[in-house]
Amino acid sequence: KRRQLILRTTMSNYFIAAISNGGGAPEQAYRKMQSAGACPEASFGEMFKFEVPSLTVGTLDSLMNLSDDLMKTDSIVEAIVRKVEKTGQEFLGKKAGELSVGGVPPQRYVQQFAWDYAKYPNRRPLKELVALISGG
Repeated sequence: KRRQLILRTTMSNYFIAAISNGGGAPEQAYRKMQSAGACPEASFGEMFKFEVPSLTVGTLDSLMNLSDDLMKTDSIVEAIVRKVEKTGQEFLGKKAGELSVGGVPPQRYVQQFAWDYAKYPNRRPLKELVALISGG
């Protein structure tokens, strides 16, 4: 079964939920999730598709080792992003809202994210993809 990730935003916070499409069409699972989260009386956020391709997982042992490595990498990357954000806000002052990712506002970048198959082929083992993404 393919999985589709759904991105839900509340103010500037993002939450990612992985759902199974139950063997059906991904679009059908997305519509079902949208209707389940709909609350016309009080809008708590918006929902966006955040599709991730099927990836080559490998063995459970390699996945567990990779998980440990990713936890370390995640905290390092988050610290760097926070520092860049803080420096950008200090540098730009009141124009901090003008920060961008590849020339696109951060919210739009996240909402319109698309996997780059040319840079990160989904048929490569996860360990290789992680190395490519982290610049190793």
